[in-house]
Amino acid sequence: MLTELVYENENDIAVLTLNNPKKLNALSSEFVKEIYQRISSIKKETKVLVVKSGFAKAFAAGVNVQEIHDNSYESAYLDSFIDQTWEAVTNVKIPVIAAVSEYALGGGFELALMCDIIVASKNAVFGFPEVNLGIMPGMGGTQFLTRAVGTKIASEILMTGRFVKADEALQLGLINYLAENDDEMLEKTMEIAKNIAKKSIMSTRMIKEAIRLSQDVGLTQGIKSERQMFRSLFSTSFKQKGTEEFLNKKK
Repeated sequence: MLTELVYENENDIAVLTLNNPKKLNALSSEFVKEIYQRISSIKKETKVLVVKSGFAKAFAAGVNVQEIHDNSYESAYLDSFIDQTWEAVTNVKIPVIAAVSEYALGGGFELALMCDIIVASKNAVFGFPEVNLGIMPGMGGTQFLTRAVGTKIASEILMTGRFVKADEALQLGLINYLAENDDEMLEKTMEIAKNIAKKSIMSTRMIKEAIRLSQDVGLTQGIKSERQMFRSLFSTSFKQKGTEEFLNKKK
């Protein structure tokens, strides 16, 4: 098997480890299909998903270039090359954290951007080199990057194909935390995951839904939807327990 989905049941955390070192986790159709199948099997009680690489050389170094080379427009269109299975991480309802070491390029960068939080090692490198192959991102890279850094910076990164090192990525707001090494990166990733896992699964899911919604609708509709989600949480056992504990501590 190329990937391994490991559950830490004690902390309600699922860890998806990408482990295809020969291809540096390049995202071929078969590899993505397996990732999709693994993510589709996540248990409903799982509170957080962590995506990481099983080796130090790369998080995911792009897509399979041979597959790109062998496809024509007609075959890519008729065979639906890059379909909804490639959006598996985007569509996960629970919070997703990416632990990035070394190269996150092309599809690998898109995979990281699909996640809600990114923790990167100091040696991490991000980029969209597709333009050098005469193509462009196809998994949402233009959309995710523009929403993260704005049109001017996104245009320059996408149109030149230049790489962005970890320290610049932090300055641009592309990543949440910058670790000195891989061990520290994984430690910080799991620290965040365990912190989120302690929270109400209803709250974290709805917060994620509201944040994603903010990218698709106007401010008025976004606030209206947020308020409805806020009110709906009043009916949950998590709200009752949380408020009771808070009031008891105050007494």
